Amino acid sequence: MGLYVLALVAALTIFAASPVVPSLILPNMTGIDGELISKLGVDRFFSLWIVFNNDDVTTSDKQFTILAPVNNASIQVPMERLKSHPESVKKLLLDHVVVGQRLDLGIGADLSFTTLGGRTVQIKSKPGGLVANGANVATDKVDVGIGRLIIIDNYLFPEDLTADHSFVQDMTQVLSLLQSGVRVFQHLLARSNVTKLLKKEEDYTVLVPTDRAFQRWHPIDWGFYPFSVPEFTEMVLVNHFIKGSIKQETLTGSNTVTSLGGRQITFAKTNDGLITANGVELVKGDTPINKGNIMFVTEVLFVDEQVVSQLHEEHRDKETPPLLAFPWFGSQFLSHAFVALEADARFKHVTRFLNQADLAFYVSGAGYTFFVPTDAAFNQLRLENAPDNVLASSEKGMSVLLSHFVKTRLYDKDIKDGATFTSLSNRTLHISRKPGSNGKWREQT
Repeated sequence: MGLYVLALVAALTIFAASPVVPSLILPNMTGIDGELISKLGVDRFFSLWIVFNNDDVTTSDKQFTILAPVNNASIQVPMERLKSHPESVKKLLLDHVVVGQRLDLGIGADLSFTTLGGRTVQIKSKPGGLVANGANVATDKVDVGIGRLIIIDNYLFPEDLTADHSFVQDMTQVLSLLQSGVRVFQHLLARSNVTKLLKKEEDYTVLVPTDRAFQRWHPIDWGFYPFSVPEFTEMVLVNHFIKGSIKQETLTGSNTVTSLGGRQITFAKTNDGLITANGVELVKGDTPINKGNIMFVTEVLFVDEQVVSQLHEEHRDKETPPLLAFPWFGSQFLSHAFVALEADARFKHVTRFLNQADLAFYVSGAGYTFFVPTDAAFNQLRLENAPDNVLASSEKGMSVLLSHFVKTRLYDKDIKDGATFTSLSNRTLHISRKPGSNGKWREQT
């Protein structure tokens, strides 16, 4: 029996344009005046907000709530920490802010909400008053314009002020604060093993491509997305990390360094201050963290048309085909299989039998393997002159067709001698394959 393995997958690729430079979203605090916060005894907390002065920020016009620790809180933030650990201070401040509502603690029920920094705060009523994550609520409502202040006697997450973070922890914190612009990098990094290569005691520099940099390689509706290949993605990401802390302000002329993946990165600085890495423009400005620095690049390094073309040739299975409305919209795998087989003269019988059998319910969506019988196989069973509905007209015939489908995507390397797979008819397929052959299979009920 001739044997061919066809594995197709269909997916709808959706993307949205993203800004080149990421930005933070902060509440509109113009209604908070110095005299008021001094009177409330929380001016030290608000003095820390100068840490955002040089950042690209977006001011929200939504209502907000700020939980402000008093000046004599048991845990203090030294002003020198603004320079030594600016990102941890930013994270601390954002973890005291809620945007989108003015919290009402007077409703008498326990509350739980998420801060702008992504942390969860729980308000509970205890003897003596309200408690927010261990901090006592001194004043539950001071309205300021579209916002509201809640005065507390300590910081909500005091451990953040004393924790000795690694580069990975600080980098993750900073990137999580950005509402848009670097989400693709974060997503790919989280799915990789790259961060396991970074040592806690070391300093690093990471060049983070913006979402728009990745968008360049995204197919609009269908096609090949290079970052769907895990090993390629891992290789690219690791080559965006450099051992040691590099600052833009210290770069002069041409400087070449080696990435963690062993590739060369050459920084060049022009007389007008433009900085490039391997010819790719860097977004102006450093984002220093405790154990290194973050810089943003406008293109993904070490990826070009030639690299992607070669990768595409090696990973055709990763290509996303267009959605087909015919023959079976609900079964994109089956529809693409049918279209591909219909164009091949060796598979006339299987396509006419499939056309009459309603298999879409059993082979829905994508992610299957089809062991396709050739015309010669059907001829051996003397079905060459059988009517098109010969298999579709009986439960046994439908079972024959379903026995050729496996609910997983298999590759040639998976078709090994002695391997077994369960078909959609719940029968076991036993593979027999000699070196250099396509292989054979027999079915066991």
